[in-house]
Amino acid sequence: MTTLKLINAPIFPGAESLNARSLHDSDSFGMVHFTIHPGGFIPQHNMPFEVCFLILHGKGTLSLNDSSHDLTTDSIAVCLPESRRSWRNPVSDEDLMILALKFKKNEERIGVNVQITKMSEQVPAQNPHKVDVRRVYESEYALSSVITMLPGEKLIRHITPVDVFFYVLEGTGIVEVGEEKETVSADTVIQSPRDIPHCWYNQSDSVLRVLVVKVPKPTSNTRLL
Repeated sequence: MTTLKLINAPIFPGAESLNARSLHDSDSFGMVHFTIHPGGFIPQHNMPFEVCFLILHGKGTLSLNDSSHDLTTDSIAVCLPESRRSWRNPVSDEDLMILALKFKKNEERIGVNVQITKMSEQVPAQNPHKVDVRRVYESEYALSSVITMLPGEKLIRHITPVDVFFYVLEGTGIVEVGEEKETVSADTVIQSPRDIPHCWYNQSDSVLRVLVVKVPKPTSNTRLL
């Protein structure tokens, strides 16, 4: 098991003013956390791969090609490769915090320029763990969801046939990967290699929310233990 706290993650090159930190970077997947201070902005740019933005806190405006979208905490925006995009924090009293998931293998995806949803408006997906699961992103290249566990809830120990990345959005929980167990809190990334048993436990007195990213999208079922 590999863990990394946001505060210890390396600064993303060229984005020091945004306190942008690289949480993972590989040939197929990247994860970046960045902060736009009140009145700040990111100039228009494009990337050759698909990007899923998850608004962690605040309000911001995403300009994409010829359209503009006002987004708030809990919003999800999936942008196609080569889309021209920029970000602005128009408010005067709070930071805008965003988690960007970059799916680098997904370079030829077609469809609408941007798909915007709200996590809270989704119908929870049925699952054997009987916890709240909401979809963030899905394509043939990757699968991402947010799991919410109430105090006392846990997952069934299981094996996933692909690499799994966890990012703790809220709360404190116990993560188990193989023979290792560790108590982790918000803004921690955990990597669980494929075919290694893993599990989550919420033994705290508050809600635990964890972003789960599976790369690539599994083509076989998770095996419960």
